[in-house]
Amino acid sequence: MLSLALVAAMTLTVQPTGEVIRGPYGVAHVFADTFEGGFYWSGFAAAEDRLWQMELSRRSAQGRLAEIVGRSAINSDRDAIRFGYTSEEYASMFNALSPDAQQAIRSYVGGINGFIEKNKSLPGELQGPQVANWTEQDVLAIWVQLIRQFGRGGAGEIRNLLLYTYLKDRAKDEAIEIIEDFAWQNDRDAICTVSDEDDPHKGVSPFPEQEPGALERHLGMLPRVNMLELLPAIRLSDQADMKELSAQMGLPHKWGSYAMAASAHKSAIGVPILLSAPQMGFSSPSIARQTSIDCPGYSVAGLSVPGLPFVLVGHNRDLAWGLTSGVADTDDIVFVQLKEGDASKYVVEGVEHSFTVVDVPIVVRGEESTTGRREMTIYGPVILKSVGTGVAYVRKSSLWLKEVASIEGSLAIARARSIADVRAGVSKVTANMNVFVAHNKDGIAYFYTGSIPIRSSKIDPRFPIPAGKEFDWVGMVAPEKMPYCINPARGWFANWNNKPVSWWPNFDTPAWGAIFRNENLTTLMSEAPMLSTQHFERFARTIATSDITSLRLAPYITEIQPNGSKELVKTAHAYLSHWDGERLDGSVARTLYNEWFSALQEELFMWKTGNFLSIDNFRQVVQPSVVYRALKKQTNIDYTNGRPIDEIAMTAFEKAVDRMKNSRGSDPALWRYRAGRISLANAPEILYNDRGTYIQVVELWSFPRGRWIAPPGVSGHQSSPHATDQAQLAANWALFAMILRREDLPNPAGR
Repeated sequence: MLSLALVAAMTLTVQPTGEVIRGPYGVAHVFADTFEGGFYWSGFAAAEDRLWQMELSRRSAQGRLAEIVGRSAINSDRDAIRFGYTSEEYASMFNALSPDAQQAIRSYVGGINGFIEKNKSLPGELQGPQVANWTEQDVLAIWVQLIRQFGRGGAGEIRNLLLYTYLKDRAKDEAIEIIEDFAWQNDRDAICTVSDEDDPHKGVSPFPEQEPGALERHLGMLPRVNMLELLPAIRLSDQADMKELSAQMGLPHKWGSYAMAASAHKSAIGVPILLSAPQMGFSSPSIARQTSIDCPGYSVAGLSVPGLPFVLVGHNRDLAWGLTSGVADTDDIVFVQLKEGDASKYVVEGVEHSFTVVDVPIVVRGEESTTGRREMTIYGPVILKSVGTGVAYVRKSSLWLKEVASIEGSLAIARARSIADVRAGVSKVTANMNVFVAHNKDGIAYFYTGSIPIRSSKIDPRFPIPAGKEFDWVGMVAPEKMPYCINPARGWFANWNNKPVSWWPNFDTPAWGAIFRNENLTTLMSEAPMLSTQHFERFARTIATSDITSLRLAPYITEIQPNGSKELVKTAHAYLSHWDGERLDGSVARTLYNEWFSALQEELFMWKTGNFLSIDNFRQVVQPSVVYRALKKQTNIDYTNGRPIDEIAMTAFEKAVDRMKNSRGSDPALWRYRAGRISLANAPEILYNDRGTYIQVVELWSFPRGRWIAPPGVSGHQSSPHATDQAQLAANWALFAMILRREDLPNPAGR
């Protein structure tokens, strides 16, 4: 840590030449004659806009929020420490970066500190002794937290273990069949980003086939289960407390994102078009920050995250790129046996190991300090140590100590001149992402990135893995074996975190099934004979107001005539008879569909599975794809129990109408749907929140031309005119011009 602190101190004495010009809506455009200057003034401008938010971010990432927030942040700090890195580990990761990556971080840190030194009168939140100069470790910690939030997945084995334990008790011999229905590994009907026709791997998977009988043998090796212990362990594994507090404080917390790209021959304007819309949650100030940097070695405009030097989504002088979370299974839960009578040790294949413990003090504002603990094994950090059952559950991640390495890939993509350059860059990305790129001459491309484990064929990846070489990972998927596609035959890509290619399995999390939200996008894209920029912007509105399950499921009720039903049921059904699946604010049909779907879940499954310990668990486990398969009788268990489908659907609808009558009265005209809102401080409420936190649409002319938005505004200071000036634009689904070159800046006397 000393070496990093010394570097940060030295950067304060050097102020490279450069300037920050504020363009439309206060966006900071940085111009410098050197690489160092570009990142220095980018850091300076970021601090000018968002220093308080950046302070919260670095504290959240390193388990130091309680010092300024108080008791409410203790659990978040403990989450951060439990899975965090030491200063020595951060120093090692920083030293492994390329000279350019190190210089970019050093210069950015220098700019932040330059702002702090110059502005002794800081915003009110930062008055006091807690405002310390930044170090490279602060930047790396924020990067690690971001990658873990958006670039890794899996570790659902504890959830599946609880599911199996519950079903074994309730369904006895049918438990495994129900597991296969609810936690399927590969649904070939799931929508993919790359079609089989365009798959360069021709369906050849790098993953070995699971050995016959592996599931049954694996279930036989699972440890005894204390369900009361494992329920909170799911929250610990997901770092739920950290995410919930991050949401409250306007820090990155929500994964998602959609992207679309059209090739020149599918484009109405004759050049490729790319839309990227990261979904990271909404707050005031925004999690996203628009900026541009124009300097030797880095000329980019797009989305940045306060506290990080790099533009993560955007365009340079040659191409545009976008990202969505990949949702691959990068992490597993391994269980190790505790040494009998000594829980400070564990045993793997007869060899004793000691848990490596790091205790970190947590300073709590207004109260006595407490402690956070990281307890390490040879596989990773401990989630739960169950002395009663004699095991410890450990999170093993393919990204452990590798998150920072993705910086090299991010830097390479931003500097790319061609799709070939991007392809070389994505091979350096350890995070699991869907990367989309559009280039004026090279066309459009898609790459699935990340460090993805190849698991032993002897185990079932849905359940906690026994410690030992026999069951350990056998390698990582080589970058050249990962899914990708360059210039698809149909001329477009559409992705909303959906499955990359048909042969890619779910592993431990049944994320991709026959019903998935991306179907709205693919339907829109395929129906348009040619695609324009206006199409893309309109699609962003459409998917925010369209139901993700209705395309497959609504016909099961809308096409039934409610003959013989009560008049109230007939009146309610009339609202659904011509419903087109929209979830517009005030829609009665949408309310009825939601209530019917909930009743349908219960009508199909409750008799066999029960409520999985709570109705909330039931709603999460019984996904739309399971409902759809059950209605089509494509499940191992016949959940219809021999009843006609029409009868089940109508019975569910009648129950839905009864519930609506009891909760909202007997007039269906008053059963109106309330769409999600974006509520931001000192800004008008924005209707429809299922949209990108940041949205960009770029046309790939010889010099890319883009438009963007990141409500409520670029400034984090509520007194600034640029704190909320993008909110009304967002309410109108409007974007404004991205600027990279100095000559594209409007007259300074303008907005």
